[in-house]
Amino acid sequence: MTLRAPSTSDYIYNEWVNVMKILAVDDDPTILDMLRDSLTKKLGFDLVCAETAEDALSLLQDNQNSFECFLLDIILPGVDGIELCSVIRGLQAYKSTPIIMITGSQKHDLMENAFRAGATDFIFKPLNGVELAARINTAGMLNDSMRREREACHSLAELTELMKIRRDESFDLNVVGVDDLHGFENRLLRLPEGCYAMNLFVVKLPQIRNIFGAVTPHEFCTQMVCVAEATVDALAQDRFFLGHAGSGMLVGVVMGRARFNPEATQRKIEAALDENTTVQNTQTDLAADIAVQSISSQRLWSGLSACNAIRDYLVANKVEDGSQDDASEDHEELLAGF
Repeated sequence: MTLRAPSTSDYIYNEWVNVMKILAVDDDPTILDMLRDSLTKKLGFDLVCAETAEDALSLLQDNQNSFECFLLDIILPGVDGIELCSVIRGLQAYKSTPIIMITGSQKHDLMENAFRAGATDFIFKPLNGVELAARINTAGMLNDSMRREREACHSLAELTELMKIRRDESFDLNVVGVDDLHGFENRLLRLPEGCYAMNLFVVKLPQIRNIFGAVTPHEFCTQMVCVAEATVDALAQDRFFLGHAGSGMLVGVVMGRARFNPEATQRKIEAALDENTTVQNTQTDLAADIAVQSISSQRLWSGLSACNAIRDYLVANKVEDGSQDDASEDHEELLAGF
């Protein structure tokens, strides 16, 4: 065998190309071979394959593995792809990692269940290598964008530790089912192209200025967590997306044709807060301060148009409560107290 000396292009490739590590799970050897042929390191992919969900979970438990994208066949022996998707999405490290489902079926219920479990996108059999690479590259760009946003944003623990927080700031509450505002918007923007029956709504604390001024930053974070958890419980029977928008507001989308009832949802949240021992130990009556409102009476939205409507609502309401004008003053006063 003749050994070839590394060329200049090899060095350029190794130095400049960011390789995306992908875990593909499919019990069909033909599909796995096709993926290996299409997703090569020369094209910027590092593919790891598993034939069952159990094998995939073993790989995820290995701390040496850190995947940036998942390709999951829906039909797998034992634990199926949808259940595996749900398990992966429940892991903190993969809360927003792209998960692309592979299927030979176009049944609406199957796709609905996969999206409910946390799937990002679908690709249909027979697979097309060019389309697959394009879908994964798009997912990779989204993943990079979300990673940069996470690095730029405070976590709840950092905010609590540093005691630096503004009431108009969106941050991750670390509540399952609730993203920060960027993560929430990205979930909507990842919906496949088309129109969906959606109900846009907001859960807010109208007295946020008084609440924020009466408690410590740690207590404020804790109270927002309680509100978020109560809202998730109230929507447990629905397919929903929730985001913490700052200014004492959670924005949300409930998917489906059934009309959203803000009053009924508000009563459920109030009941959950009344029974919450953490809230009972505070000096504020969160249940009395909660308000749930529809953002629009429109029922059909694309992911982009829903994002724009929610963004417009937030801009208008943050201006109305004056939070943009006095946020820096609140921040300085807060820091001066420590």
